[in-house]
Amino acid sequence: MLVDDEKNYPDVQWNAPVSSLIRDDFVLSDSRYTEQVTVEDILSHRSGLPEYASCSFAVLFNFANFGSHDDACLGVFAKEPDTPQSVTRKLRHLPLNEPLRTKWQYSNVMYTAACHLVEVLTGQLIGDFLRQRIWKHLEMRDTFYGLSDLQDHRGIDNLSRGYRWDEENDQYIEILWPDQPEGRGAGEMISTVHDYVKFLKCMMHQAGPISANGHKELVKPRMLALGEEETRPYMSPNCYALGWNVENYHGETVINHGGATNGFRCNMMYLPRLKFGIVVFGNCNTAYIPNEKICWALVDEFLGISLEKQYDWDAAGKEDLAKEHLETVEELYPNLPDVQIPLALPLDKYAGEYTHAGYGTMVVECKDGKLQVDATDRTWRFKMSLEHVSGEFFVAEKFDVDNHYKDRIRAQFRLGADGKPRSLGLELVREMLDETIWFQR
Repeated sequence: MLVDDEKNYPDVQWNAPVSSLIRDDFVLSDSRYTEQVTVEDILSHRSGLPEYASCSFAVLFNFANFGSHDDACLGVFAKEPDTPQSVTRKLRHLPLNEPLRTKWQYSNVMYTAACHLVEVLTGQLIGDFLRQRIWKHLEMRDTFYGLSDLQDHRGIDNLSRGYRWDEENDQYIEILWPDQPEGRGAGEMISTVHDYVKFLKCMMHQAGPISANGHKELVKPRMLALGEEETRPYMSPNCYALGWNVENYHGETVINHGGATNGFRCNMMYLPRLKFGIVVFGNCNTAYIPNEKICWALVDEFLGISLEKQYDWDAAGKEDLAKEHLETVEELYPNLPDVQIPLALPLDKYAGEYTHAGYGTMVVECKDGKLQVDATDRTWRFKMSLEHVSGEFFVAEKFDVDNHYKDRIRAQFRLGADGKPRSLGLELVREMLDETIWFQR
């Protein structure tokens, strides 16, 4: 909409460098790219910033936050929570892992930067902008932007609750509502399937308030999103447009996108030629598998696809879940010595505050004979327990306190010339295994 408005926003173009629009805020850690990354780049996830997750289903549905710079973001429980502006300003301290426009990597942080761009240029909060420009026009009366917006307009009495599956006790457990205002642009919309159908109809019929050229740009492929090994039978490779996946299935173009936050999963897709669309919401953290199956089963039925030519989503879901495992110490450190090298110092000497310009402070405490980190001030709240391996090397078990996901990463301390711990290195970004995030004491 801003690109279309040449009278009020002549400088906002798809190929406009983001730094030319919010110069003081948008600076990348690799200065070569600061002046080159465009609006189109950050909306099509090709900026070079590491991706959100690493396995096939996670790429599609973002159900775990192990592998991106999202852990640099401070949430509502922090002493000084982040805002879209502060998240954008952190980019200057967050290393890139790929050259510009060479690899598709889903980045929530870059969509938050896009939100900040809109808020700066219009002087409106993104929720107010969307309500005025889109929701009112489409009569989406049950759509809000974050808990505070919902509370102000309607109240939260009938707000859906999110759940996680407790494997050990074989039951669903209600989890804390994901209030994440610092992530505006990458999420935070609260809606219903009925309201979202109205938006999907707007997309399918290329209707207002989006212009004809705007509709064309939204679904024009910009980047190959998934590799050949992740292409399903009877389906083309997945291309990414501006916030939409575009692929071909049995000869029909399918435009779709899935998303997630703690306790909630959503899918929407439509077939533009046949004007057939689907919206599916689920309120548990495992809903990404049935959501996807429901969507494609309805597409198969609508197209009359024979059973033998349908993709087996049950088998795919089981296979994907079976791939999940915590890496062993030997997998993380394949060259361990036969005899463990002892720590240079007593364990409690490694406790203290360690700070990174982009990630803020990690407080290491010595409790119950282990080094522990409480990072529940983050957008995606987690805790870590560090287990000594050899020398100054550790394995950090990372535990998501809301979803109860677990992961293991490498950790390392470095000693100064005085023999005291001076820095803590954490491999927080799975796609950057050759580069550790170093926190200084």
